[in-house]
Amino acid sequence: MAATEAGSLFTLPVFGAAILSYWFVATVYNFLRFPQPPRCIPWMGHGKGWIASFRNFTALTKSKEWLLAGYEQYSKQNRIFVLPATLGMQAEIVMPRTQLSWMFDQPDTVLSTSEAHYDFLQGEYSFVKPIILKDPYHEHVIHKSLVRNLNAVLPEIEEEVPYALEQVYGSDTDEYKKVEVLDSFMKMIPILTNRMVVGKPLCRERKFLDAALAFTNDAIRTQSLMCLFPKVLHPVIGNLLAMISNYHYSQASRYTIPLIKQRISDIIKADSKDADSKSEKIPSDFITWSYRTAQAEGRLDEMQPDRIAQRIMPINFASIHTTSLTAYDTMINILSADPSVIESLREEAYRILQEEGGWTKQGLTRMHRIDSVIRESQRFAPIALTFVHRKVVAKEGITTPEGVHVAYGTLLSCPWTALAGDTDLHKDSSTFDPFRYSRPREEFEAMSQEEKAAVDALKLKQTGLVTTGIHHLPFGHGRHACPGRFFVSHELKMIFAHLLLHYDIKPLAEKPKKLWVIRFQVPLPAYIEIKRRKSMWTPEASS
Repeated sequence: MAATEAGSLFTLPVFGAAILSYWFVATVYNFLRFPQPPRCIPWMGHGKGWIASFRNFTALTKSKEWLLAGYEQYSKQNRIFVLPATLGMQAEIVMPRTQLSWMFDQPDTVLSTSEAHYDFLQGEYSFVKPIILKDPYHEHVIHKSLVRNLNAVLPEIEEEVPYALEQVYGSDTDEYKKVEVLDSFMKMIPILTNRMVVGKPLCRERKFLDAALAFTNDAIRTQSLMCLFPKVLHPVIGNLLAMISNYHYSQASRYTIPLIKQRISDIIKADSKDADSKSEKIPSDFITWSYRTAQAEGRLDEMQPDRIAQRIMPINFASIHTTSLTAYDTMINILSADPSVIESLREEAYRILQEEGGWTKQGLTRMHRIDSVIRESQRFAPIALTFVHRKVVAKEGITTPEGVHVAYGTLLSCPWTALAGDTDLHKDSSTFDPFRYSRPREEFEAMSQEEKAAVDALKLKQTGLVTTGIHHLPFGHGRHACPGRFFVSHELKMIFAHLLLHYDIKPLAEKPKKLWVIRFQVPLPAYIEIKRRKSMWTPEASS
């Protein structure tokens, strides 16, 4: 009898009622947890009331439709609008293109990037210690050190690319190997990223790489799950989830902390030598940059081995997922395009490699075609609806150029997916044009000096992959633009150049489908068939 009564509690109607109850409670909680945008602003979705908010909150696949509609109705009229809250996501005030410069110009004490990231990534639980995202010192180190050391880093990445590709795609020159595209890059990118972060040989240590990748997946899982629970439960749920990520951090730190301690010892020893003595060469990687920067700035807390080890984790997180997704889209678009696209990319890579005698910063900068393909892939297949988020941190709030007062804690954003598909900004925006950005640059280089004088060369340079602006936001914009974008650009160019010159890949019959879930585009598994060439591609071999 008891078993029968207990079983009756798990009927479909009871389960459905429980789900509806949870959605209702979650909607109420969302109102209590987040500041609500002013009601005078137009709201997309089902409206502003409680019932409408409940419907908005449960609409997991409608956000793209709402963003595009809001962009057409309001952004093009230079007005802000609200992208309503959905499960796990705060409502956003979406800024029109004409007000983006105003948003970017606000000081960090008024609109904060780091606070927006901290909230979204559940920084209190996701990255070992809250201070790691509260004070993102690793970003400061990368911003200050990476570009100036890029010439020293590039030869090391050049050495690592063939190794990383062979680990994933193999070396069989007879049989094609079937691989899942995103998974292949998720295995490859950590090797290359960590050559810059921790150097060789640790960047090739499989157990370390597995721990670093697991940690980045933990961060995504924590962010996704924490959004489903009321804040009162966060200390319990967050600390339980943190146990998993802390375990993976401890696995990674078994390798990084001894390395960091030895590096610090080597730096101290080198600094103590007489000026005339020949010091042992210190590797130029994130560990060295981090210690040197903290040393110069008197940040004793950031000179500690455990803190440097902790800083390595968000760098892996930021590098692995976004770079892999960009590489995924680029690969899919190349293999879905006309075969002449691959031949054109191969010709450029081969020509520049021969002219430069290897991969140089100058040569990689001249690779306009692959630069264009990557940038066009970012435009054609955005990974998120909105980019460049700012949280209002001024206690008194802020007033927009429209005269609308926005309260403390409100989230502002840019409508990147809508901007990327705007036909007024991008001709034939619904078409993937691989050489959209390289074609004008190559035409310019073929001009005489007299013809070049009549062309706005600066405008052409602004079409490059690493150039940020309101027409290109995947790397952010302004003083908080991604500091690692120059490294990512060169990394991806070397990957695809080596891939196309040394491997054959069967073209795709059709593009794999993607799903928009909440505010993110989720790629479905996509498989390619690939094998290593018996010899490197040359123009003669292709004719």
